Amino acid sequence: MAAVCVAVAVVVAILVGILGRGIGDGRPEADRSGVAAARTGQATGAGGPLVRGAVPAADERSAAQRRLDALGGRLGLDTYQGTWQVYIEDLVTGASLAVGDHAAYAASVIKLYVMLAVFQRIADGALADTPQVERLLEQMVTVSSNEATNTLVRMLASDGERGFDVVTRVAREHGFASVNLSQWLGVLDGDVQAKRTSASDAGRFLAAAYRGQLVSREASERMIGLLLGQTRRAKIPGGVPGGVAVANKTGEAAGVDNDAAIVFGSGSTDVFDGTGTAALGRRGDYVLIVMTEGIADAEATRAAIRSLSATVWATMET
Repeated sequence: MAAVCVAVAVVVAILVGILGRGIGDGRPEADRSGVAAARTGQATGAGGPLVRGAVPAADERSAAQRRLDALGGRLGLDTYQGTWQVYIEDLVTGASLAVGDHAAYAASVIKLYVMLAVFQRIADGALADTPQVERLLEQMVTVSSNEATNTLVRMLASDGERGFDVVTRVAREHGFASVNLSQWLGVLDGDVQAKRTSASDAGRFLAAAYRGQLVSREASERMIGLLLGQTRRAKIPGGVPGGVAVANKTGEAAGVDNDAAIVFGSGSTDVFDGTGTAALGRRGDYVLIVMTEGIADAEATRAAIRSLSATVWATMET
């Protein structure tokens, strides 16, 4: 009788163990938690919930970098008239390519940094976020109004600091070391140092905005919204299929044709998730910057930019 009782107890213990793990699932509890976390896109770490995939796998980034490096050899920048520089960044992995990168005349691409300074001053409480400021930002970005830009630059000045200096200082505080603004927009005297940036700085600017890292998530989102309203679409946007969203800022002057763009190859321009934080980069989204100088034929240069944009698109979307 005692032996029977022992046998029954053993059977009961085994059944309880099975039910505790979940019938049909022989994994320990920790393993099943890992599966559940994977299904919900989260894993648990020492600092709390982590978004799975927030850091791309090393092999994914390496593959993206190899693809960009190979692309650099096919761009053929030395076959174009004038001097060209290009920056490309894959917004999923962070892999990037800079060709011919150097500080050069920004033309109206400098307005990116005026926009940054405006949002930084608003965040600092030094500038009121009024409908007038919003209208001026829209005019500056979407139709590249020099008058709106100069008005905003004047509004940035305070405590004896010129608005020009505010733009330059804020840009450099955000890590864009090549940037300099020391001249009103619309003044074209050939001083290449007066409105200056590099392809890599403009590219990192747009990548930071995409990730919600410029001033704040809200400010970054508003910047992208303004750039999506751009009306000048003859350069980088002209090299991607119709219907693809592009957030861009162009710049032109004698001998200069520039464009700085985020291409939303994923089909979605909503780069922030429902919790108000930057979403993971979506496959197909990338930054492309093209800056030129010393060109003689603007129309031929714009056609070449479109061709280059199409080449980058074909690489990034495969």
